[in-house]
Amino acid sequence: MKTALTTLALVATIVGLAGCQTSLLKPMSGNSASATVKYPILWGPTQITVMLDSKTYTGVSGELHDETTDEQVRRFEWAPYHKHPNIKQEMKFLFGSTTLTADDGQGLSCDHLKHGDDWRLRCKTADGKEIALYRVKH
Repeated sequence: MKTALTTLALVATIVGLAGCQTSLLKPMSGNSASATVKYPILWGPTQITVMLDSKTYTGVSGELHDETTDEQVRRFEWAPYHKHPNIKQEMKFLFGSTTLTADDGQGLSCDHLKHGDDWRLRCKTADGKEIALYRVKH
C-alpha cells in the first residue's frame, strides 16, 4: 500500500511538472492584436497563437538558436546589456522564426525571441507592416 501511494505521488508530480506555462502578449500601445505563447516546462513544442485583424493564426515556434550578436536583442527592444542582478548564471536569448496559419490558409510570418520565460514576437502583416508583441505584466 505504501509503495502504491509513493508511486501515485511520483506520477502526480511528474505530470504537474510536465505542464505548460502561458504568456499573454500585446503591443505597447493599442489593442489591435494579441498573442498567447504556451510553452512546456520540461519538453514539447511551444504553441503560438496570434489574434490580428479578426483572424486567429496558430502554429509552433521555430527552432531556437542562441542569439550572440545583440542585433536581435536590440530589435526586440531589450537593452543590449540586459542583466538579472540576482541570477548567478545569466539566461540566454534564444531567437527563432515561424509561420503561423489562419483557418483560411493565410500565413503570418513571425520572429520570436525568448529570454527566460519572457517571449516577444515581431510579425509581418499582409500589408507589409510589422507588429511587435510584448508580455503583459501582471
